[in-house]
Amino acid sequence: MDFLRSDFIDINLIEIDDVPVYVVRPKGDFGKYKTIIFYHGWGSSAQNQIFRANILASYGYQVILPEARYHGRRGALDYEDKDVFRNRICEVIMHNIEEFPKIHRYVVGNLDTDDEYIAVGGHSMGAITASGLFTFKQSLKVAMLFNGVCDWQWIVDGITASGEVSYEMMRINEFMLQMNPKEHLSNLVDREMIMYNGEEDDIISPTAQENFYKEAKEYYLEKDRIRFTKWEATAHQLTTQMLEKAIMTLKEEIKF
Repeated sequence: MDFLRSDFIDINLIEIDDVPVYVVRPKGDFGKYKTIIFYHGWGSSAQNQIFRANILASYGYQVILPEARYHGRRGALDYEDKDVFRNRICEVIMHNIEEFPKIHRYVVGNLDTDDEYIAVGGHSMGAITASGLFTFKQSLKVAMLFNGVCDWQWIVDGITASGEVSYEMMRINEFMLQMNPKEHLSNLVDREMIMYNGEEDDIISPTAQENFYKEAKEYYLEKDRIRFTKWEATAHQLTTQMLEKAIMTLKEEIKF
């Protein structure tokens, strides 16, 4: 990981209770930091997001990278096994959401964070996590969702259609449906959202996210605060162009 370090960015690994978290931020006297809490995807890790975090930090942001359960420093699974995926994906999302309050408290209380400027984001599973957190944590300023889906019914339907559902899975699916952002659109009205999906994504349907966007936008009075782009010739990946456009939107439109 040494190659990711520079003279301009600090990278520190901390633990918040039992959750490993990387803190990536620009060196210098910034006073209070505008902060982005960014969640990684299925089969990835917090460490794998450091390059992206370095880019964000170069624009003045403090970036917090929590490690999801069964990933990175918290263990491993056979991520390519379809049964492992359907048995564990919602459980990991649920644990991310349950662990967020203590992460948020620590970030605000200990990391020089401007609590009026906290964004949440992620890629794939991380974007799904971030959509739920943003829906129910009203103080979060921005949601940055890359190749995610905010209609959690779509996730549950895919899981239940592909095999037998255990009692444990059924209970977790109930949690997902209760927390489904699409069922709580009034919580999102006129809050800043950035949603980017690859047009050729065959893992998470860009159409499902586009449908969510169209329905949510009807609730908005200031409709330019919710943004969706379907990126041409792009699969299930967070591209440099997506990240560049998101930073431009943060700086120029949202003033974050």
